Amino acid sequence: MKKLLNIGYNAANEESLSRKIRISNLISLITIVYMAIFTPLSISFHITGSAETNIIFLLISVCNFLLHKKGLHQLSFHISCIYGIVYFSLATIIFGLESSMHLFLLIMAMIVVMLFDEMLILKIYNFSIVAIFFILMMYMKNREGSFHLDGPLREIQKIINISNLFSLFLITIVFFIFFKRDNVLYQKLLLEQKKIVQEKQTEVIDSITYAKRIQDAILPPLHYWAKNLPQSFILYKPKDIVAGDFYWMEKGNDENHIFFAAADCTGHGVPGAMVSVVCNNALNRSLLEFNLTETGKILDKTRELVIETFGKSNNEVKDGMDISLCRLNTATLELQWSGANNPLWYIRNSELLEIKPNKQPIGNYTEQTSFTTHSLQLKKGDSLYIFSDGYADQFGGPKGKKFKYKQLEAELIRIHKNNPNDQKQILDKVFEDWKANLEQLDDVCIIGVQV
Repeated sequence: MKKLLNIGYNAANEESLSRKIRISNLISLITIVYMAIFTPLSISFHITGSAETNIIFLLISVCNFLLHKKGLHQLSFHISCIYGIVYFSLATIIFGLESSMHLFLLIMAMIVVMLFDEMLILKIYNFSIVAIFFILMMYMKNREGSFHLDGPLREIQKIINISNLFSLFLITIVFFIFFKRDNVLYQKLLLEQKKIVQEKQTEVIDSITYAKRIQDAILPPLHYWAKNLPQSFILYKPKDIVAGDFYWMEKGNDENHIFFAAADCTGHGVPGAMVSVVCNNALNRSLLEFNLTETGKILDKTRELVIETFGKSNNEVKDGMDISLCRLNTATLELQWSGANNPLWYIRNSELLEIKPNKQPIGNYTEQTSFTTHSLQLKKGDSLYIFSDGYADQFGGPKGKKFKYKQLEAELIRIHKNNPNDQKQILDKVFEDWKANLEQLDDVCIIGVQV
């Protein structure tokens, strides 16, 4: 019996499909047994059309096994339901309501729910079953079936009717036991799979968490940042545990020169973090190994090193970064700046001004040009802002739209006179309130410096 129930079973199938196949095979098996018993009775009592109908449905049940073996599971499910509905409808007309054959339609409604998940199919079948059930009840209410026995044989018909009720009860019990047993096995399998998924998830999270420690090691320590730029803040919010965004700081050969940047590498999460390591290393080499001090030339060399690193792969790698790079002379307040796709904003006398970047990334690009070095004489009271696109691109608010740069600009103008730490807290709260229950779209990095 187990082999019959598992005809068409494939270990590659989803467990839910395997359960449906076993249920369908059980229906076919019960039908074959039922037809094998009642076909001889139909012939013995000369019930017109009944024997032929029983033989047809017996053959259909055998065909269902073959359909499952061929992998035509959905076709078998539909055939099982359709022939069940047709058979019990015909049996009700032949034997009348006293035979209780119309009650088997309720079993068919239960079987439909077991075999199909699609709501449209469930609605069509169950609507049809309910409609046929009530039509039969109304049509046969004051009618006898086309077949009935008289005299002493009438008792035999009553026995058949009682046996139908017993069969109905027995089939219901069989399906209940089978479904319960199969459901227990299914739940057990789900628990085992859940345990495996949780173990794998823990392993992955542990690995990514360790990767975060490595990425944190390449970021400048906050105490080092505060020492060199005391009137500044960093709002850094990775989308995942690790990030493609990173902030960078180094001191030049001139003690008064502080280099700092906000960078946005391709992607986020683990892929973005791997690109960030390459780009961070290229920035360090451009400044410390090649002794470049002009921001435009630093970006040119960084691009060259990034392309060289990724060029070693046989596959074409187009990853890179957008960046806003500053060199601040803390003694003279002269600022040198260069940008790849990301701008510099500075606020003077409550007016936000922008220096536009070169429209090209640090990485492979079809029309590469040298990065422009901009010089700017800052004044006391100026505020600088460099950032990635994660904050402005975040979806949220009452209409689920992007925050956008215009709104970020207005927010910075509103808060630029606050101390840096307060600015960070306000920006963080505005971001979280805007995002609300939506997922964070990208890494966020904003650096603010008060002169």
